[in-house]
Amino acid sequence: MIAVDVGSRQVRAGLFGLDGTLVAHARRDITLGQHSNAMATYRMEEIWAAACSTATDCGAQAGAHGMAITGIAFDATSSLYVESAGAPIGAGQGDVFGWMDHRAQHEAAEITATGHPYLQFFGGAISPEIHLPKIVWYARHRPDGDNGPVHFRDVCDELAGRASGESVRSKSALVCKWPFIPSQDDPWCRDLLEALGLGERDGLDFLESTVRDLGGVHGRITAAASRQLGLPEGVVVGVGAIDAEAGVLGNVGADLDAVIGRTLLMTGGTSTNFMAFSADPRFIPGVWGPFRDAVFPGLWMHEGGQSWSGGALDAVLRQHPASPGEPTADNHRRAASDILALLAEEGRLFAAQKHLVPDWLGNRAPLNDSRVRTIMTGLGQELDYRAFLESYYATARGLALQMRQVVDHLNAHGYAIDTIHLSGGHRHNPLLVRLYADCFDGRFYLCEAPEPVLAGTAMIAAVAAGHYTTLRAAAARMSTKTRLVERDAARAAQLDADYKVYLRLYDVRNEILQSCLPT
Repeated sequence: MIAVDVGSRQVRAGLFGLDGTLVAHARRDITLGQHSNAMATYRMEEIWAAACSTATDCGAQAGAHGMAITGIAFDATSSLYVESAGAPIGAGQGDVFGWMDHRAQHEAAEITATGHPYLQFFGGAISPEIHLPKIVWYARHRPDGDNGPVHFRDVCDELAGRASGESVRSKSALVCKWPFIPSQDDPWCRDLLEALGLGERDGLDFLESTVRDLGGVHGRITAAASRQLGLPEGVVVGVGAIDAEAGVLGNVGADLDAVIGRTLLMTGGTSTNFMAFSADPRFIPGVWGPFRDAVFPGLWMHEGGQSWSGGALDAVLRQHPASPGEPTADNHRRAASDILALLAEEGRLFAAQKHLVPDWLGNRAPLNDSRVRTIMTGLGQELDYRAFLESYYATARGLALQMRQVVDHLNAHGYAIDTIHLSGGHRHNPLLVRLYADCFDGRFYLCEAPEPVLAGTAMIAAVAAGHYTTLRAAAARMSTKTRLVERDAARAAQLDADYKVYLRLYDVRNEILQSCLPT
């Protein structure tokens, strides 16, 4: 199986065996255009070229290992591709709205103000990270004279479409990012679209299309795509996935029944996603979901998260004057190692005054307000290396404490989460792992799959190619083991005290926001 993952700054591909073993992988950087603090875009041609290049590299390794490629699938960040004959988004701004593009803040507030029943599936408010506000913004800011047809697609659907020549939409992506509710007779919220001026607007096309579940067949590789991808013509192309949902598959483990209602599936990277499954719909304020059929048919999923978690730690390395350098894996490991040594020596005295609430790009959960930002206490004039380590630690600790807050919020609304599975880049940071494990009063496991998001996408390809009948069956066979991280009682007690400070800062920050809003 070939799996291709489009991340925030990189495209990766993996060659997998049917037992879930990663045989080979490749990666290529892509350009994230950040035109202001609110705008983030990509170019689809660059994404496709990187996908083709990495797939070709992995496909070339298949022969060397005596493997036949029978399926391919794509996952991507929840970014929105705009296909138009004119300037798709704006001059010099590409044709893909990045997931973190927040220019549609006003449109998101407008959608929330409608009070439409759709909002209950997003914790009561719509974020500008969801597709609908971006589409409304685009409809109001199209370049003058550009009145031709426009098509909107998730990047994962566009990639699968380019590979197969078929127009199919992933139900998983629709449920999580579009005004699409599969539990209704007509899943599209047409009355909401009409209220927003999109119902009969000429040229804005996204309603009428074939919709298929994850694990379904999007199509087969065409002759033209075969030459670009370096893979045989006719290979099955699986239905695409958002990277967070692919990460769930790579992290869920072999026993899905044990996960339902009790396990938080956590994928930490540039952003962090917290996924939990229930057998029944639960409407939880401040948390995206419940989404039916988002991954497994019939199950409901909630999605909490932090929109800029790993990105925040990167920013500390980029911005602090005493930083050891750019946010490379080595510099993150060095910072984490030095901080752990100081914690072992000083305990709570280290960074005792520095505390923060980590919402650099709004709060996904449990507040679900994209307008809020980080609040921090304890800043001073110190600019030495220790001050850098304190800022890095305060950021990492804030992320872990917010994880605990999300778990507490879910458990207060019907869940009984006593287990966490962590996958993604955060599991390579020993400080984050230590903080997550010590913050959580339950079992904390590290997913040992080297590339869990790619592994989940490979499962989708394997089901589409007919090797497994369901995603549940694929996960049972292709999942890798997890490793338990023991909780440190002394550090847990320290973090209990820090959590009280965190919650006070959280309330103060929210009060400040409310006092600053226009009446």
